[in-house]
Amino acid sequence: MRVDRMVAFITLTLIATSAIAAAPAPKATPEFKVEEVASGLRAPWAIAFLPDGRVFFTEREGRVRAIEHGNLVAEPVLTVPDIKSWTKMGLLGMALSPGFATDHVLFLAENYGDESHNFMRVVRYREDGGKLVEPKRLIDEIPAYLNHTGGRLRFGPADGKLYVTTGDADKPPLAQDLRALNGKVLRINPDGSIPDDNPFVGRDDAHPAVWSYGHRNPQGLAFQPDTNTLFAPEHGPDGGDEINIIRKGCNYGWPVVSHDRSRDGMVSPLLQYTPSIAPAAAMFYTGDLIPLLKGDLLVGCLRCEGILRVQLDGERVISAERMLYRQLGRLREVAQAPDGSIWITTSEFDPPEGRRREGYDKIFRLTPTGATTQPVAIPGPKANASPLSTAQIFAARCVACHGDGAGPSLHSSLFDGKWLLSAGRDEDLRRTIRDGAIERGMPKYGEFLTEAEIADLVRYIREHENHR
Repeated sequence: MRVDRMVAFITLTLIATSAIAAAPAPKATPEFKVEEVASGLRAPWAIAFLPDGRVFFTEREGRVRAIEHGNLVAEPVLTVPDIKSWTKMGLLGMALSPGFATDHVLFLAENYGDESHNFMRVVRYREDGGKLVEPKRLIDEIPAYLNHTGGRLRFGPADGKLYVTTGDADKPPLAQDLRALNGKVLRINPDGSIPDDNPFVGRDDAHPAVWSYGHRNPQGLAFQPDTNTLFAPEHGPDGGDEINIIRKGCNYGWPVVSHDRSRDGMVSPLLQYTPSIAPAAAMFYTGDLIPLLKGDLLVGCLRCEGILRVQLDGERVISAERMLYRQLGRLREVAQAPDGSIWITTSEFDPPEGRRREGYDKIFRLTPTGATTQPVAIPGPKANASPLSTAQIFAARCVACHGDGAGPSLHSSLFDGKWLLSAGRDEDLRRTIRDGAIERGMPKYGEFLTEAEIADLVRYIREHENHR
């Protein structure tokens, strides 16, 4: 080998070896002591830790409640009089003002409307004597829907702006419409005005509050320490759940692309999960109490019934695994307390997926035991897995929206004779399942199911629609 080639070979080898050596190894998973903080709740959605030691949390039925000295206060801090709480709507996100210690201001995401219209609004309150007073609407008439309403609120640590997630309101095409507020991440000033540096300010074809668009139903926001990079989990259509890095003015593709599909000009997710994990709230752990988690992204998961832990090197994924898998139920909020403990909320009052049991919903506090385990990755689909039965396909792909006939559902057309997307004929039903109705929120199951599976699913629905 010529000397110059040998030098080049050695140099490249050293560079490659150095890069490999510099890649951090995944950390072990801590084991937790689980302490019950509060029980007998109804879909607690967001938690905020006040500077004086109190803890506020929202319940989706329309209450802000408090925990003082470790005890749940019976009387709510606030009951929103006109809340529209139905299936997944209600009182959702909450964020304290960055200056709460002096201004005592906090912000809530609230669903409201009438029998035919659903909306979300962001409202500012002032805390006075243990009550929330002086409500002021900052932004309202955001289209909402029974389970696609977003609702997470977070303040940017660097810019002091309020970020708001909105779902597509079961009108997927509007996620691509910059004039519409649904299917977006919004960014506003704490007084409700629009920041001058928002990406679409001054455009006639866009709402100035839009920060990013093409979202289906993001219910979490988290800013990475040091970089202030914004991460957002998002519910996908029948799987295709995402962890995204949110950048100014970017298009995240829904409903044009989802899952592993991509298109020029649209941002692909950092992580994608099929089968669904149903990701909700998110946070980066910054405390010293649980050093193994420091810098990690933690996401509460509903369908996965656990916490997704993503270890990162900047924006590069080192590993992703599940914690507390199927130990406590459907988890929504995950929040870091001032002492470094992690507080989580269950969400079993989520028709039709929730499993209501005695004592639920609950808030838990997690602290480390000192023991560790090896990381357990969230499994993906198995190439050689046994095929699902028709009943399993129905449970996996239909029940979340249509229910099983035994309880409340988002679209009750399968069991009450109100066929929304067909006249109830078998051929219409097969076509709807196969081709979907994206404008109505119905995915194209022909991308996931064979014609034989679709035919079996139609027969299953027919056999059971009058016997539920």
